[in-house]
Amino acid sequence: MAKALSERWEQLAESSGYNAKALARLCSLSVRQLERDFRRDLGRSPQDWLNELRIKISQQLLLSGNPVKRVAYELGFKQPSHFCRQFKSRYKLTPSQFVTLSVETVNVAGG
Repeated sequence: MAKALSERWEQLAESSGYNAKALARLCSLSVRQLERDFRRDLGRSPQDWLNELRIKISQQLLLSGNPVKRVAYELGFKQPSHFCRQFKSRYKLTPSQFVTLSVETVNVAGG
């Protein structure tokens, strides 16, 4: 049941463009009520959760061969530079470095 709820939140996150205000509207809640619910259930703000989710999703998109700009815009970042800063603050690598390192690791492990 928890997995189904998590998947539903992720679908709503995508539908909201990874924006807490839009997510609150989709859930027919005020932004403040959504914040209270998230703090109670997850110990964090909705926007923090949304930001973490979209950075996590960005890994899959990058490894699928999508360019950094496309990933940034697809995940609701207004500027690719903002996406790159968020990604680097989380993983200590730029998105391009992440892809290069991942490809090198696969090549070394594969042969």
